[in-house]
Amino acid sequence: MGNTYYELYEAKCEELEKLTLSYDGDVKSAKKLRGAIAAELLKQLISEYFNKNRKPYKVSSVNSYIAGSKFEYDLLIVKESAEPFLGIVYRPEDVIAIIECKAGGLFNVEKDTDRIARAVNRAIKINSDIRFGYITMSENVPVKDYKADGSATYNHWEMTQKCLDEKINGTVVIYAVTLHKGTRKKLYDEGSDEEFLNFVNYLICENITN
Repeated sequence: MGNTYYELYEAKCEELEKLTLSYDGDVKSAKKLRGAIAAELLKQLISEYFNKNRKPYKVSSVNSYIAGSKFEYDLLIVKESAEPFLGIVYRPEDVIAIIECKAGGLFNVEKDTDRIARAVNRAIKINSDIRFGYITMSENVPVKDYKADGSATYNHWEMTQKCLDEKINGTVVIYAVTLHKGTRKKLYDEGSDEEFLNFVNYLICENITN
């Protein structure tokens, strides 16, 4: 089973690298740019899904806001009828879900999940029906559960899930599009389109497939 989101992301990053190299640039260190690509492609794929299946929702522009909150949000799923102020600020009653989108997971799990939780919990305080989805294009998991000295290895992915579940005051769905073990180029879990659609459907309170 294919993984359209991941395959499209890899193809676009390859195109970007060629474009950047033509101007003597280096895209490998441009983590924020890769994150922007992941968010923009996510917006496109979810929008296509809504349109194709006639869902009464739409997706905000990347980096939008919710009235009553000072925080910026990667993406918002909103009611189809929503009319944002200046195209970027949505009324909280029109917001169905907040999506935090990453290209390669979190760097400092405790600190980064604190930041994410502050922003999400502020929105949920205004509208308790808002759901939260965290999605990362890839995440590394340890090759071994224990180090040579017998101590447990640090599992970023498990800690990310644990921290977000504990810190977010509402409904949470957490999804890694792919998982890597050891070298980032070796896929441990290739993911699937079905998993991706389950993530989206959970955010709009629809049944998921098994």
